[in-house]
Amino acid sequence: MANAYEQIRSFSLGKELIYEGIFNRFRELEPAIGKNYGMNNLNKLLVVAESNYFEDDLETKSVFKDAEKWYHSENCLLIPEEKKGDVNSWIGEGYTIFNNLFKSMKTVLNESNIKYDPYLLEEFAFYKNYFLRPASRKGGNLSFKKDCKQIDRDVAGVALCGIIDVIKPDILIFTSKYACEEFKRYYQNANLVFDKIKIEFVYHPSRHFSWNHRNGFGKQKFEKLLREYWLKS
Repeated sequence: MANAYEQIRSFSLGKELIYEGIFNRFRELEPAIGKNYGMNNLNKLLVVAESNYFEDDLETKSVFKDAEKWYHSENCLLIPEEKKGDVNSWIGEGYTIFNNLFKSMKTVLNESNIKYDPYLLEEFAFYKNYFLRPASRKGGNLSFKKDCKQIDRDVAGVALCGIIDVIKPDILIFTSKYACEEFKRYYQNANLVFDKIKIEFVYHPSRHFSWNHRNGFGKQKFEKLLREYWLKS
């Protein structure tokens, strides 16, 4: 996937919004693309999370609360060294927020006797930050919705469309209803069509109530989508 990263980091991706290109400015936020992506009798799965968040005490180390500076200012403070691991999409099973995703994936793969890499992320692609600017933490509210500006929507939409164009997933699953709705609004307004890709959302896997929701929009829906669209028939 080396060539895929070269294309994602290309100067032209998002140049109309960010002079140096989106993933040249935000190299730490690029997607993780597993070495077995689209192999091992599996279709191409891309999982997309909403965003990261920064605590208020990081304001002296990052311009994350100022959208214009975050995307456009030169020589400004963006991602502090101590947060680079948190924003990176190469997560492991020790990253507890997404452990439920890994558990459900293993359940589905084991049911079909499909062998997979011990590092499960090698079997799919993961994009941890649909919104590239971190959310603030206001009163315990970590959702990006309260912080979102139009520039955030525009950059997020262009970035994900560029990723899709390069890695061509068969199924795209958001772990955020809000991010999924914003992306669909973006590409519909841009008159783009993704009719060959199954695009869905599930409730966030870190919250027990939502992941095990009685309406089935968490674990039940995620595993159903994996069985129907990730496993090759």
